[in-house]
Amino acid sequence: MSNKIIITGGTGFLGSELIKDLIAQNYNCVVFTRNPSKYQNTESVEYVEWIPESNYLAKHISGAKAIINLAGAPIAGKRWTKSYKKEIIDSRVETTKALIEAVNQCSNKPQKFLSSSASGYFGDRGDEILTDESEPGKNFLAEVCIKWEQATESLSKNVDLIIFRTGIVLDPDNGALEQLLKPIKMYLGGSLGTGNQYFPWIHVADWKRFLIFALSNNGLGQKNNLCAPNPVTNNVLTKTIGKVYNRPTMFKVPAIVLRIVLGEAASMILDSTRMEPKNIQEANFKFEYELIEEAIINLKKV
Repeated sequence: MSNKIIITGGTGFLGSELIKDLIAQNYNCVVFTRNPSKYQNTESVEYVEWIPESNYLAKHISGAKAIINLAGAPIAGKRWTKSYKKEIIDSRVETTKALIEAVNQCSNKPQKFLSSSASGYFGDRGDEILTDESEPGKNFLAEVCIKWEQATESLSKNVDLIIFRTGIVLDPDNGALEQLLKPIKMYLGGSLGTGNQYFPWIHVADWKRFLIFALSNNGLGQKNNLCAPNPVTNNVLTKTIGKVYNRPTMFKVPAIVLRIVLGEAASMILDSTRMEPKNIQEANFKFEYELIEEAIINLKKV
């Protein structure tokens, strides 16, 4: 059985972390990137230029165990201008379509196609409990995820499709937690907006463990909410971080300030997504970090 894994988006922080764990599990990784010369090939990792042409991609994909599709322009860090919103969508949809077209023409197809999506699929839903089968939302992030997931629909039925809607991945050196920690460590932390919005989080270790689990598990459905089973509000998250780091969290940031500073992208912070991981739990995936406090305590020690 092949141990070759094809990865797009493998040079970002999550992809890079995942590759380390895949190597530890004796997988070999082929990473598509637009700038392969920036990276050093090793015995276990080969960086290959991304050229969205079916025959070219199929040569590299043929015989692989699986594809892990993480590619996409960053959602955070830039204002959502009309042109950048198009880039956010196209970088996900067109990459996914190109991969699937290549897979479909392979004679020796991968067993699995693991394709990323996000909790933004559900939009702003207040206290509503959102399962894997819940209807999508209606804002821009929902539009991105809907189109991203729809791009997988033409995948050959001979390949196992696993879509994972990632919540907010907690890592002390990257992403949302890093940004939340900065003001809290400076004694300036507090809730964002009302603080009542639900935050579908997952520890970075559990995120990686799930993807490796999915490579060999045949009990997963096509669409999977990938978050810890106990989502918390922004109030609870902020207070928990303050407690673990022994810092006050009294400085609230009104929603209007966030909207002025971030524009439409403030929805990443202010939307409420009470997402639950029913399908992956039914497939017997076991979370190492189910509670936010134990996750923050662990990440503080990392």
